[in-house]
Amino acid sequence: AKLVKELQALSARRPPAATPAATVDPLVSAAFTKFDANKSGHLGVSELHAALKHLGLDVQSSAETRQIMNKYDTDGDRKMSLDEFAKLVKELQALSARRPPAATPAATVDPLVSAAFTKFDANKSGHLGVSELHAALKHLGLDVQ
Repeated sequence: AKLVKELQALSARRPPAATPAATVDPLVSAAFTKFDANKSGHLGVSELHAALKHLGLDVQSSAETRQIMNKYDTDGDRKMSLDEFAKLVKELQALSARRPPAATPAATVDPLVSAAFTKFDANKSGHLGVSELHAALKHLGLDVQ
């Protein structure tokens, strides 16, 4: 519900603008294609829900996803087209850019913790994936499955 309200507030300050498919960022297009599970050329509510969750958004229910869908479904067909999805992503990026970082600033992290993190961040992504975390825990003597 909080995400929906933030998106509504952000878009209320901006005039609606169509995003022609030819100008959609290739990464956005690739994400759209990935979550278009039935290859219909549109995202249904469940497909959009999966995409939002994958993006790390705190979408609690299908009803909340439906609210987001309704807000960006400009043609009223109850599906999200690539252009509509691109507008959503653009507004999410703008919203994200306005928020202060939630993580602890690196300058305040204990140097030993930072060194350990760097050691186990094998792909240098700045995040520990499941396999990297598993390796770190195994190194500490914890046998996790």
